[in-house]
Amino acid sequence: MYRFSKEHVLDPVFLTKLIRRFKREQVPRFSRNQKYYEVKTKILDRTMTDGKPNNKLAHGFCRYITNMATSYFAGKPIRYIFTPADEASRADIELYKETILDTFRANYIDSLNFEVAKEGSKKGIGFYLLFSNEDADIRIKKMDAETIIPVYSTSLDEFLEAAVHIWSEYDIDGLLVAEYADVYDEEQIHHFQRLSEEIVYREEGIPEPHMMGDIPVIVVWNNEEQMGDYEPVITLNDAYDNSQSDTANDMDYFTDAYLCITGASSMMEDALTGDLDDDGEAIGKRAAVDLRKNRILFLDDNGQASWLTKNVNDAANENYKDRLYKDIFFLSQVPALTDESFSGNLSGIAIKYKMTGLEELAIMKENRMRSAQTKMLRIITHFLNTKMNKNWDPDVVEQKYDRNFIDNISDIITDVRNIDGIVSRETQLDMLPLSVVSDTAAEIERQKKEAMEAEKLPKVDLDDI
Repeated sequence: MYRFSKEHVLDPVFLTKLIRRFKREQVPRFSRNQKYYEVKTKILDRTMTDGKPNNKLAHGFCRYITNMATSYFAGKPIRYIFTPADEASRADIELYKETILDTFRANYIDSLNFEVAKEGSKKGIGFYLLFSNEDADIRIKKMDAETIIPVYSTSLDEFLEAAVHIWSEYDIDGLLVAEYADVYDEEQIHHFQRLSEEIVYREEGIPEPHMMGDIPVIVVWNNEEQMGDYEPVITLNDAYDNSQSDTANDMDYFTDAYLCITGASSMMEDALTGDLDDDGEAIGKRAAVDLRKNRILFLDDNGQASWLTKNVNDAANENYKDRLYKDIFFLSQVPALTDESFSGNLSGIAIKYKMTGLEELAIMKENRMRSAQTKMLRIITHFLNTKMNKNWDPDVVEQKYDRNFIDNISDIITDVRNIDGIVSRETQLDMLPLSVVSDTAAEIERQKKEAMEAEKLPKVDLDDI
């Protein structure tokens, strides 16, 4: 975490040092984590001496961990519930709701939230960047961790003091043309540039107002330590890759086994004396070629033939790999769904117990995402209030998070019925999964409407009496 004042960050010399430090300290870690997500693990760089098998088996444990953790946490969209303070404000809140949801739909917020959560799962931190386009519509973009430097206050609050967006420009040959840095504060965007032949960034033009009312960069930490979900098990992934690759190498060694023929002393004598064959080639050299090409060894003794192979303790190797496999999922808190413990006809409760570690991981993610979403709603509301001359309050918006889990709907409905009369109707509806009730407030309104229509008396024609 970088903690400096905004005035320091806006100084070109200090900004240059900050960017260099960020690229030296953080970017290599982000790049490594991204490579492991893409299954470009350390084993792919291994080299062996000439002639030896060099299998490179890379395993996507890191990719599985991130995809599983992110899908469980953010696979189902966040629900935004708008609750009016009283009946008089209902119409205004409905307009606020439609405006906010239209903004979210225009920015594909469900996909955006998922991708930011995935970025945090990979690298420990993710970012949203808010800006307005030429039509004065707000736009939200997911930013890579390598491109944003968050700078926090030196006070105890540790609030976001500034944010630096960095990127580079290259020519057609891949040569650096210039590096850019935009420094965001609460009111303006300060533009900096450094050409390839320059050492220090210099400010370009005048600061540009962003009209967001706050720093339009929203930071989402994956956890307090800003650590990716699979970072603690990267070394275990490497060990598993090495073990599996070495097993494949051993299999190749068996394929390349040598046939030992004892009692062939004449060939040994030819190899030692350096005699030539009919073609003028040294017999010893030909024997060496036969050794490499045909894999035959001629040994002198009692005239026996046998295969020369390497003894491998296969059981010990498999036990070692099994331990690595289990440790990877245990320490990452992400279950292996293909494990035999998930086989059979397990009840929903039994499966949820096995998902306890993943649920704890999701709770940590939810706490961080909730505060980020709160700030996003506050910034968007401020922008809309300025644009539309409104006085909307973002505090009326409640966030609902649903886990992406296969629910036993019939059991849930039974539980909801069992607490009828004990809790409110709204609480009962909130317990139902998203596939049944997506908007509790709207569902209550529909129930009221249906009840009113059911209470209406049928019309009676007096002439028929």
